[in-house]
Amino acid sequence: MEEKVYMGIDPGSKGFITIQEKGDFTHVSIEDNDLYQLSDKMREIRLKHTNLTCVIESVHAVFGSSAKATFAFGFNNGYLIGLLCANKIPYVLVPPQKWQKEMWEHSDMVVTYKQTTIKGKQIMKKDVNTKQTSINCCKRLFPMLDLRKSERAKKIDDNKVDSILLCEYGRRKNL
Repeated sequence: MEEKVYMGIDPGSKGFITIQEKGDFTHVSIEDNDLYQLSDKMREIRLKHTNLTCVIESVHAVFGSSAKATFAFGFNNGYLIGLLCANKIPYVLVPPQKWQKEMWEHSDMVVTYKQTTIKGKQIMKKDVNTKQTSINCCKRLFPMLDLRKSERAKKIDDNKVDSILLCEYGRRKNL
């Protein structure tokens, strides 16, 4: 039987698909592929791997987002789940809080405190920078991985980082 292969999907419009096989990672940018190309890539992944499980971030509408952005986000997510079903790839939906709690360690945390007023009282509110915390976690776990979108990019891509961490979450949980 083929060794277990894990796929992690960060489903945003700039999201990523990451496949982890025997400690090696391959990545597919959702933004850089149209719907037909994503369909072809998903079929290729399924044909190559018979023992495959996908972990996809369970998403919902974000308070304050425009209707257009929310609709586009939901469309992307539904399309990706449809591709998984069409290719008979088993998947697990995991809320961000759940996989982040499993993956992050205290040393990864990037926290700021903001002063806010609640019922007339001034309090300090803790605010976790989730993007930077995930980047710190990914650097700690996979120091040799290139976390940029491409070789020409200068910045680390937090969408790629999330897909890597979702993939690793699936491996750790043996989903």
